[in-house]
Amino acid sequence: MTYTKNIRRRQSGFSLIELMVVIAIFVLVMGVATKGMLELERSSSTDVGKVDKTQEVRQFMDQIVNDIHSAGFPNSKIYDPASAPSQNNIAVGLVNVDANSLQFEGDVDGSGNVSEVYLQLVVPAAGCPCTLQRGTILKSQLGTGAVPYYTEVDSVMNQNIFSAFDFDGTAEALPVDVSRLLQVKSIGITLNVRSTVPGVDGVLPTITMASSAKINN
Repeated sequence: MTYTKNIRRRQSGFSLIELMVVIAIFVLVMGVATKGMLELERSSSTDVGKVDKTQEVRQFMDQIVNDIHSAGFPNSKIYDPASAPSQNNIAVGLVNVDANSLQFEGDVDGSGNVSEVYLQLVVPAAGCPCTLQRGTILKSQLGTGAVPYYTEVDSVMNQNIFSAFDFDGTAEALPVDVSRLLQVKSIGITLNVRSTVPGVDGVLPTITMASSAKINN
């Protein structure tokens, strides 16, 4: 009878060692689960940051591509010389093409008014991340003290933004010589932009976007 009671007593609960093992396993599982949840949350934040930055860069890229399509419109060829408007309403097209800057004239908003458009990479003394600015001002307001209207995209990591190609696709040397500007028929644009939200590894991911804009005029 005594032997049977001892067996029942030993089988009635966990020993201290068994309890400690269970607790250790529970803590380990919770630690792994917590780490996984934190990494998942960080990964989700990274993805959201990349999507937001990609959308911002795409909108900016679409804007400058549309601008470049309008470079050189309206030009003097579409007017009768006897009734041509003032030079403020005639676009000369490309004014300057460099690796990190672009300047041209065109009716970029369809209003019938010619604007001077500036695209310039602003590079800090310490180097990139840089800011690519788009400035527009009516050609008629040049020299009057009027301030261009600026939009921009920041965290740009590359300094070779623009490239130029002539009629047959041959790349032009940069900066494009003034005598060669009329030969340029398309502008290549490449942006490497750094996201503001780090990844799981703590590194800020970089978004690369490239496009080409044909000069139609």
